[in-house]
Amino acid sequence: MKLIRNSFTFLFSFTALFSMSQDVHFSQYNETPQLLNPGATGVYSGYVRAMVNYKNQWMAMGNAFNTVAASADMPFFDKNEKKAHIGAGINFFSDKAGDSQFGLTQANLCVAAILPVSKESKFSMGLSFGGAQHKINLSNLNWGNQFDGQVFNTAISSNETTPTTTFFYFDLAAGIYYEYSNGKVKFARNEKRKFDVGVAYYHLNQPTQKYLSITEKLYGKLVVNVNGFFDKSGSKISFLPSAIFFQQGKAIEITGGCAIRYRYKNDTKITGLLTESAFGIGVYYRYKDAIIPSVFLTLADFSFGVSYDVNISSYRETTKYNGGVEVFLKYNILKGALFKQKNVI
Repeated sequence: MKLIRNSFTFLFSFTALFSMSQDVHFSQYNETPQLLNPGATGVYSGYVRAMVNYKNQWMAMGNAFNTVAASADMPFFDKNEKKAHIGAGINFFSDKAGDSQFGLTQANLCVAAILPVSKESKFSMGLSFGGAQHKINLSNLNWGNQFDGQVFNTAISSNETTPTTTFFYFDLAAGIYYEYSNGKVKFARNEKRKFDVGVAYYHLNQPTQKYLSITEKLYGKLVVNVNGFFDKSGSKISFLPSAIFFQQGKAIEITGGCAIRYRYKNDTKITGLLTESAFGIGVYYRYKDAIIPSVFLTLADFSFGVSYDVNISSYRETTKYNGGVEVFLKYNILKGALFKQKNVI
């Protein structure tokens, strides 16, 4: 069974890299802004935004994919938000599959030029550039000729030739982003009406992928996302609709849904000593693939969320509807108080 699982995981991962060339992405896509659009870097009314994401995908296949991501960004030179300024950030992710740890590690720097076009809207353009490394460790796998009749004996040579088990490449992406917000500042609460849309394209330089004797250009990836945040006037409820579209080579993915957020503690506008707290639930649908329920909690400057992919694709006969669990933790200092001051650039 271990031989079968190792072989299946290796072939599945290898196929995912070369046949579809799909990138790492998360079901809670709104919590990975720099992975979706470098133009979103620093586009928020705050001082510092940092987050960590984790996903365990296809548990029915022996924890085939484990993905960790982290990012941080902030606006610079924005003491007067009515003037042009910049956003800068960094993001990192590591994706590994199966016993061979077949995967990708990548780090990027993101820079965005942010231009307020009116009191209620801003436009930005961003670039992302960094390095990526693919790697596999075949020493952790067992092969058919290592079976001595009773156990897999690693002292027996596998006779497998692996001239290349790692390679590195430079990666480049660009994106544009637009945000509209007409939130009205009141002492009880900001009645927020927010909408943003982004278009980005990754792998502009089409970096070369190579393993063994196979060489292939990495497909470019188009990402289009739309998000909203709408307070229900006179209540503590907010609606957060969103949708995202990916296209990379022949692979297309569409996910959309909505969350409902309940604010159980307001922030204080004068002192800024108390930031609002809220919790919410949401349901999203990835076309022909998964239903994704999620829950999240905001406590002052921190947010935490959990989601689960319920697999409904043709693969469900094998997965038994199991998909993947995902969590995020975010730290976000917002500009919430009328007289709040911080020493930032």
